Amino acid sequence: MLKLPRLLETDSENEILFHALQKSFRTFSPEGSVKVPHVELSDNLIQALAFARRCGTLRGGLENIETVLQTEEAGLASLRTRKKLKEPNRISRVLIFSNDGSERFYRHCEALLHKYGGRVLGIKVNAHSALLGSTFFGKEKSVKALLVNRKDAVIKVLSAVMSES
Repeated sequence: MLKLPRLLETDSENEILFHALQKSFRTFSPEGSVKVPHVELSDNLIQALAFARRCGTLRGGLENIETVLQTEEAGLASLRTRKKLKEPNRISRVLIFSNDGSERFYRHCEALLHKYGGRVLGIKVNAHSALLGSTFFGKEKSVKALLVNRKDAVIKVLSAVMSES
């Protein structure tokens, strides 16, 4: 089981909220094996994602996200080898995806969560890709996947999601 970031883990209320959030975990599809929370795109979540965008730590597009995660994993693997560290099991990245993806898209998301599941929490948001894209990347953009990859932004996003559950 993934652990919360340390700053969120210290508060027992956050632990309770995280366990409440786990009740909303469902698979992508009947054939899927990875469970992710399904949440609404609340004002708090929009503000947290806007903060990540302002910080430059909100990435859009599944191919771009996969490249970012691969690059990070290469560095982390090297560090683990040199320092003889264990595989991570603490949330340090959040992968958010829209509700209008194809089966192929969700299989790809699921594969990423399998591969990087020790540090990435997936969240399915009840919002279309056009809404996500226009809200965070401009009027004409349509974005089905977002990655938050900075600790303070991840904490804000998780806090926003947990406060709604």
